[in-house]
Amino acid sequence: MDFWRAKQGATFDTDLVYQEEAIRARTARRVRTNLRRLEPVAMLTPRWSVPQGFLEDIALDLAVGEPSVGCRTVSFRPLMGRSNPEAWNFILRVIGDLANPGWQGRPLPLVVDRRGFYYAAEQMLDEAHTEAPYPVALLAHSCEHLPVDVLEDLALVWARYSERCRDERRCTVLLAGSVDTPALDVGNAARIELSDMGEAEAAVSLVMQVGAIPPRLLEKAARFSGGVPAVVAALGQGTVDGAFPSAPEDMLRAMGPVADELRGAVHGVMRLPEAADRLHELMKGEPLLEEPSVDRELMMAGLLRRARGVGPQYVELRTEAIRGAAGA
Repeated sequence: MDFWRAKQGATFDTDLVYQEEAIRARTARRVRTNLRRLEPVAMLTPRWSVPQGFLEDIALDLAVGEPSVGCRTVSFRPLMGRSNPEAWNFILRVIGDLANPGWQGRPLPLVVDRRGFYYAAEQMLDEAHTEAPYPVALLAHSCEHLPVDVLEDLALVWARYSERCRDERRCTVLLAGSVDTPALDVGNAARIELSDMGEAEAAVSLVMQVGAIPPRLLEKAARFSGGVPAVVAALGQGTVDGAFPSAPEDMLRAMGPVADELRGAVHGVMRLPEAADRLHELMKGEPLLEEPSVDRELMMAGLLRRARGVGPQYVELRTEAIRGAAGA
């Protein structure tokens, strides 16, 4: 349903319209449900989807809700380019924090090979299982920065724990990354894609950042953003003295570094003739039937998503800002 048209002609509670458009909120509910059941989650986080803020909100909700689940949120971005032993030992420090926040005050194992990592990680997970005062979850994002074999080792450790404890488990994990890889899977993990916001969610976010915005301008900005979280945040942060930009080129300018990232992504795929032709077709504004051979490259760059409301086999531009970035 078109949020803005429904809002203008509504004779019923418009909160119901918002709930229908709350795409990212529905994703959050699905993640919370799985984690409260202590079921593992493998999450795909497209570029500019801002997973850290999403997972921090999830962690807060799980901590205060019932049943309560204590969460440790961590980014693996610092491990980009690091060796396997460095990654293994970083992960052990994180797992150690599940049962004992403040692990800095006690010694931790130091491992140099896969066998040592398996032994130490399984020992520390068992410790979390028995010592944590409540169920716990590790929420890890930016997994694409881990060496692939280390990510597979981490997933295997959790799968073994789940197999050992079965219905008695008290620990779970969410592994999130921007690269769709089987290495994210932990046993029978639910596979969930971190959705962009619906138009209504984008509008609410902009108002929360900026304050009151004229309705027509708010509608225009929400549609321009495509609900891409980093774009929505950049539009809000780029507003100076309450003067919200109105023209698309002004909105793009207000986005600052995020606009530069968009330009870089567009110019990168423009070097590939087939991808460039496909992107130009999609810039006409209509969803197109998915062509996996070329669309995967554009999705990896963060420029496409599967279209909403026209079936899972169609794709569309994620944000109108891409058109401006292509012309810049």
